[in-house]
Amino acid sequence: MRFGTSLRNLRLQRKMTQTEFAEALGTSQSSITAWENETRQPDFATVSKICKFFNVPMSSLIETADDMNASFAVSVAESLHLNPKLKLLFDRSRFLSDSDLDAVLAIVNAIQKERKE
Repeated sequence: MRFGTSLRNLRLQRKMTQTEFAEALGTSQSSITAWENETRQPDFATVSKICKFFNVPMSSLIETADDMNASFAVSVAESLHLNPKLKLLFDRSRFLSDSDLDAVLAIVNAIQKERKE
């Protein structure tokens, strides 16, 4: 099931309007509409708030090819969210060239190799 459909179903199960849900979440009704219609996606922190609000696992809102990929994706996203340094590294690395990424990976591999010795 797609994110927007899952979100709408959870909201309707609680018999909430988009406006009520938006107020409970601390966002706008237009954001809820956009998420349910899948014209925009919430950030990770907001998805986390949604999951806590409905008391559901994050993997129940994320569409993937199989459950293992969903679990892995959620695990990575949670790690990035919980560790500010990892999040910063990830955010900044998105704009690096392939050769820059190769250099960063070489440094990480050297650190890991040094720690194993």
